[in-house]
Amino acid sequence: MVFPRVIATDLDGTLLGLDGRVSERNRRALTAAVAAGVKLVLSTARPPRTTHHIASLFTCSAVLCGNGAVAQLPGADPFIRALDTATAGTVIGELRGALPGVGFGVETGTDFYHDADYDLEPWVPRDWVREVVGSTDTLLERARPITKLLVRSQGVPVHLLHETAAQAVGTMVEVTYSGGYGLLEMSASGVDKGSTLAMVCERWGVSAEEVVAFGDMPNDLPALSWAGAGYAMASGHPALLDPALGLRTAPPAHEDGVGRIVEELLA
Repeated sequence: MVFPRVIATDLDGTLLGLDGRVSERNRRALTAAVAAGVKLVLSTARPPRTTHHIASLFTCSAVLCGNGAVAQLPGADPFIRALDTATAGTVIGELRGALPGVGFGVETGTDFYHDADYDLEPWVPRDWVREVVGSTDTLLERARPITKLLVRSQGVPVHLLHETAAQAVGTMVEVTYSGGYGLLEMSASGVDKGSTLAMVCERWGVSAEEVVAFGDMPNDLPALSWAGAGYAMASGHPALLDPALGLRTAPPAHEDGVGRIVEELLA
């Protein structure tokens, strides 16, 4: 492969260690890449408010949040690729029939709202929630723009949730997941980490062959597949390690896998 002009990396389970921090080796490697002229892109399912403190460790050319729904480039207003309210309402109606007992939440890019049926994950601080509303109709009235529609279930494994939801509404929205807590993430049709990465690279005049991408979960696959060199973390989701996908493998996240590959590229 050619020397990369862009390095795009996921955060949780990829760049971050088990303690949720950027290791010194990973920080040094990416800082050296930027110094060598490489554009660094952080790409995450996280909303901006929980990403800023990580992005501040680097000189980033772009920070992509909400699985590509929010793109922040230095000196510019965020570019929002929102899910329209009418489609979100239709999706919620279909999923209530297909997945009884689920709750719904909405990320707006700045705030998080959820309905009364949404079982908030135990690790989520309560002060992250802007408002708990009584119905999904009220949710869609209050929470705008919809950068990510969240579907939460206590009793159904996430891979089964994904399979059912994709069959029910997969033509209307992008359905994916980035964790194992019974949580699905939905974006507007065509909005994912790969399409938004492609969009910012086109703005820079960078081709896919000049991009290296790292990730560990199904929501990373569009970016890993689009990039000239897509690296799945050895510690990541087994589906990404299927040889049929043609992805490369990076060492585990907890062994500074991103930093070790970047060091090899720079060498």
